[in-house]
Amino acid sequence: MLKVKITAHMLVKNEDRFVWYAIKSILPYIHKIIITDSGSSDNTINIIESIRDSKILINKKRINTTNEIAKIRQDQLNMTETDWIWIIDGDEIYPDYLCREIKDYIEIEGTNLEGIVVRRFDLLGDIYHIQSENVGSYILFGKKGHHVIRLINKKNIQALHVEGIFPYEGYYDKNGQEIIFRNARKYRFTKGRLFHAMYLIRSSNGGNLGDTFHRNKYKIELGNKMPADLPIPEVFRSKRPEFVPDVTKKRPVNYELLASVITPVKMIKRKLALL
Repeated sequence: MLKVKITAHMLVKNEDRFVWYAIKSILPYIHKIIITDSGSSDNTINIIESIRDSKILINKKRINTTNEIAKIRQDQLNMTETDWIWIIDGDEIYPDYLCREIKDYIEIEGTNLEGIVVRRFDLLGDIYHIQSENVGSYILFGKKGHHVIRLINKKNIQALHVEGIFPYEGYYDKNGQEIIFRNARKYRFTKGRLFHAMYLIRSSNGGNLGDTFHRNKYKIELGNKMPADLPIPEVFRSKRPEFVPDVTKKRPVNYELLASVITPVKMIKRKLALL
């Protein structure tokens, strides 16, 4: 039983390969999840609606440009009655141990915190391979790595609101300061990591290969094997409806062959970019 109520926010478009796993992974740890679909043409909506749970509130709002995304996030914020919000994308899957870690932070320190930064694995080819830590990392509150603010305590940030144009929209305070520049001591970094499928095919119609919303993020690259002692999120092994895609298959041989050619070229380009 949760001592502190949390409202999750999710904005989706063509996420039918992973959205079931994303929602199910956090559902036991939240009070409500507000989902806005911005115009899916695959099976995303049907999959979400198949999850029979009173915690789920789904809205459908077709958008014409990414400029409207910040308004959707603001609308979700306006609908939220709880102090804590949990921002989750349709391609982010949480292991149970990470959810419990987040829950403990909120229940033990939550009244004094402004937010929680969640570390992540960026998946490559399948759920068993990940992007190297030194690729695509950035600095947040003085720490470098793959991480993102995913939980915010709006009670401790006056006039919390959303500004900016996707993919650079952010959460700001009453003075117009983005929260990533506020007091680092008020934020906690998780030890556990979410599984981020941003670089995988996330739609059954291949939507993220040419969809503005997904920003052409699909990647072919070798990366590193997932640490052997780290279990994959439990939801990947849980019973699922037949119409929910099985995402536990290993990446095919042709991916490995192509990645073995592409990866060295990318490594050279990255080294040159640092010169």
